[in-house]
Amino acid sequence: MNQELELSEQLINEGFTPFGEISELTEEQIIDKDIFSYIFSIESDINREEIIVMLQIRAKALKVTKQFNKLLKIYREIYIKELKGRNDKITDFKDSPYPNLKCGKWLANEIGILKKDYSNSGQPIIIKASPIPVMPIERLVNIETNIEKVKLAFFKDGKWQEIIAEKNTISSKAKILQLANRGLEVNEDNAKNLITYLADIVELNIIPTKKGISHLGWVEEEFIPYTEEYCLDIDQEFKQKLNNIKEKGDYIQWKEHIKKLRNASIALRFLIASSFASVLTKKFNINTFIVHLWGKSGNGKTVAEMICASIWGKPDENFISNLSNTTIANERLCNFYRNMPVFLDELQIAKTKYKNFDELIYILTEGKGKERGTVDNGLRELTEWQNIIIVTGEEPITSDISKEGVKNRVIEINEDNVIIENGNETVNLIQANYGFAGKEFIELIKDKEKLRTLQKNFSEELSKSIEYKKQVNAFSIIMTADYIVSNEIFNDKPLAIEQIKQYIRNDTEETERIYQQIIEWITQNSNKFINENNTPMTEIWGKYEENSIYVIVKVLTDFLSDRNISFKGIKEKLFNKGCIEKNAKGEIAGNKKINGISCRCVKFIIKQEEEIGEIQNEILPF
Repeated sequence: MNQELELSEQLINEGFTPFGEISELTEEQIIDKDIFSYIFSIESDINREEIIVMLQIRAKALKVTKQFNKLLKIYREIYIKELKGRNDKITDFKDSPYPNLKCGKWLANEIGILKKDYSNSGQPIIIKASPIPVMPIERLVNIETNIEKVKLAFFKDGKWQEIIAEKNTISSKAKILQLANRGLEVNEDNAKNLITYLADIVELNIIPTKKGISHLGWVEEEFIPYTEEYCLDIDQEFKQKLNNIKEKGDYIQWKEHIKKLRNASIALRFLIASSFASVLTKKFNINTFIVHLWGKSGNGKTVAEMICASIWGKPDENFISNLSNTTIANERLCNFYRNMPVFLDELQIAKTKYKNFDELIYILTEGKGKERGTVDNGLRELTEWQNIIIVTGEEPITSDISKEGVKNRVIEINEDNVIIENGNETVNLIQANYGFAGKEFIELIKDKEKLRTLQKNFSEELSKSIEYKKQVNAFSIIMTADYIVSNEIFNDKPLAIEQIKQYIRNDTEETERIYQQIIEWITQNSNKFINENNTPMTEIWGKYEENSIYVIVKVLTDFLSDRNISFKGIKEKLFNKGCIEKNAKGEIAGNKKINGISCRCVKFIIKQEEEIGEIQNEILPF
């Protein structure tokens, strides 16, 4: 049909065809298949319809109108079917940084996305999908949830921009409208067409696929974000935090300044080692724990925490949070950083959020969040983390009444001396130079055998000084981290165990500690216990008898409950330690007559002579 395409528009208007003038066509010629092939080879819709009208007039003159119109209908249907079946276009976005893609029937260029469809009569219909260039450029499949997302690129405000959306978002007319807030030109009118266009692109092309991950830290042997193996697929709220994890400035300058500071303060050095050691928790399968730096106000605790953050990135409020967050927010924060350290400042703020610090410690060190539902009755993705959480404050995070399980999850660093002399100078330096050391440390710990040997040696040595295995594990990875960075990054002498013994727990075993608290409480309230010489004039809490003291159960349980201690949970331990006695029936709480009234009491044994003397001296007649 090349011959027909060579006809000028003027000849077509004058009624010429490749087979001669229309007015001279014979009956056989006007219903020949070549005539109809010619009709539908004309690209101009107007010229095509003009030729059809002139041919219909000639057919009428030749008395073959019925045959002509019947054949015209058949060929028109074939033509429309072919038009709708064309699938050979490609994107043609000017100055696009992305490769062209097959786009089927869509015309995709700098003026937007549209396609020409046809009515049953062959009339063209323009369908518009977008007024701006847009295309899917990458598929992300989360390796942990299997949720698929699509990265879209679009040209707006003179530049190409990218957004990531879940697959079901760009497949639903209602949900795709949400992307309007993120810059995509989509509305009620074009949403359906845009969905179809994007689906066609994905179907017609092999879109590059990447493994997605929604958190930092270890994925097998790779550490996010220091790998190109995985693509970070994170919620919008964490984008700014991710932007902080990067390198900037002069690494040498950072190292020289931090080296001087760490050698001037054991507390700072231990805290810096803890920041590095966070990434080792996963390597040695050690539970999350807290390193808490506390001391008087203004001694440089916050700057010390900023130094620890500068190991990994920009040490500002996007990286260092405070404890005003809700429990769910803290869980999501820990989940995002996963194996990297989490920095929480101003412990005292937590007093308004939690019953006590013990509750906060359990939440932060649990290593996983609670199962929670979604608005559509589904389950939220479970949050989990395995790291070191560095906290600062002006008071201890544990107390005398904290349980052993709480104390084992915390390393307390009490430092009232000035940690950093010139805080402003240091802050200015680390906010201009940061993010190099963490990346280097990840490279330095790739030798698994060397790492295991170091940690094992420190564990064996620390076991001689530390009674609790959890604390041995925690201290061993901190010492391992300090050894590596001392030798490989700062080129100075590693910490000795003697230098950090001040941070090792040195308190009595939990049961013994609770027993001592009870005895001290009884001594302080000796005037409320009956003995052979007196009867209290006020309320009665129990009775002193020889080398033992009977305490009314209700009074005792109230005292313990005020200190978050469960009598039910501790009573057998007290018995096994010889602190309390069972009665003849084998009961810990038995009946005892006090002032002629039978009361349920617990019998405490006074274990040391000096304690007996102290209590006897206190319980005197009025």
